[in-house]
Amino acid sequence: MYFQKKIDDPQGFMLFASILYFFWFLMSPSFSLRNIAVGLICCLGVTYFWSPDLFKAGQPFRIAPRQVVRLAVYLLLLAYNVVVANIHVALIVLSPKLPISPGFILVKTKLEKELTRTLYANSITLTPGTITINLNKDRLLVHALTKETAQGVYEWHLENRLREMEVGRVD
Repeated sequence: MYFQKKIDDPQGFMLFASILYFFWFLMSPSFSLRNIAVGLICCLGVTYFWSPDLFKAGQPFRIAPRQVVRLAVYLLLLAYNVVVANIHVALIVLSPKLPISPGFILVKTKLEKELTRTLYANSITLTPGTITINLNKDRLLVHALTKETAQGVYEWHLENRLREMEVGRVD
């Protein structure tokens, strides 16, 4: 049936579900019993559903404390970049000349792991003025609102932050 799938990495499963549960509480409007129960069911369900993609045989899912700190710094830097990009896009939209020059760019990433590539692609999409259209192995197809924004994607320092999380250093 549906629930006969074997979980290869139970520790990784619980770690990932706990991370999702932590974010559930960050976004949660209340700490009622119903909200706690719904969050737990959702986080376990999502982790279970995606477990074949998240947990590969022979590759345990582990996060070092250093990676948690680097992820927190990354998320703070991402939030800052989102605010700056919001202001930039607002200035473009409110400008009487509407100085846009939309286009597509192909970006080759140095990131090696699927999870960090996905995080990077989603970070580009979260930043106003850019949208990741496609992620295929190490290549991202990105739509940018202006030429300056497109150039900024090529030079975005957050890719190096994710690279630090992957390998512990930047090449």
